[in-house]
Amino acid sequence: MSTYFRLDHLATAALALVTLGLGASPALAQGSDDVTVMLRSGERVNGRLEDLESGTLFIRVSQDDQRKLPVGQVALIDYVGGAQGLPDTETGPARGADHVLVMRNSQLIQGRLVDIEGGVGSKRPDDRRVYVFRTSAGEERRVAAEQIGRVYLGQYPAGSAPAAGAATTGLTMPAAASGVRVAANQPWTSTGIRVTEGQTVVFSVQGEVQLSTAGDDRASAAGAANNRRAADRAPLPSALAGALVGRIGNGAPFGIGNQTVVPMPATGELFLGVNDDEVGDNSGGFVVDVKPQAAPRRRR
Repeated sequence: MSTYFRLDHLATAALALVTLGLGASPALAQGSDDVTVMLRSGERVNGRLEDLESGTLFIRVSQDDQRKLPVGQVALIDYVGGAQGLPDTETGPARGADHVLVMRNSQLIQGRLVDIEGGVGSKRPDDRRVYVFRTSAGEERRVAAEQIGRVYLGQYPAGSAPAAGAATTGLTMPAAASGVRVAANQPWTSTGIRVTEGQTVVFSVQGEVQLSTAGDDRASAAGAANNRRAADRAPLPSALAGALVGRIGNGAPFGIGNQTVVPMPATGELFLGVNDDEVGDNSGGFVVDVKPQAAPRRRR
């Protein structure tokens, strides 16, 4: 019996257990292996990543359909955005020869994807799935899959996906407004502004976001018009879905909403986002005018 035949049956059994809610680790139950793979032809394949073996990426599209994709044909593996709304800050470096690893905290690491180890469907299905990545400086890093947002596999083709803020359906952001453009289909957007703990920042927000295909599932900066709360995996589950939220560096998210003056909870770079757990199907976004006020003086 071939190795891949055994893997197919292992993956099929694992998927059946996940469907029943049995025998699945918490990470798998949350769909942490669900990806969108974009090929260099522009075709997208949605499914569950199973393995990388001998230059072939194995994607489980359904119980009876396992796709075997030559790595040379793969442009992008996307865990968070459905291979849409890709920001220029990522696609620019990705057009070079280096592979680009995009962490969920927005850090970019350039180098080379060496291997993907562990996880359901691999030769070590009980092990945690880990990406083995060699940086441009020659350092080998082993990164857990749940920490990864996207992986670009070099020579990213220009024009393969809409830029951040260019919605494929639904709402679009105000074209004439000036400020930080926070696309609803991106987890976090850097403002490029460094703030200090206790410093107040004045916000002025325009725009609206569409959170799903349901016509009434829209939100302003204050949150969902229908008053629905965000899902458990959203940045702020206790707040309204779709509300404007912030984060300092890799710190804990905090609410902004329609407040005009907000004190900063920490020191570092300010990021903005939309309070939603699955941003890939969102459209529209907010244009946010961000005005930091004078930083508080430290007492001697």
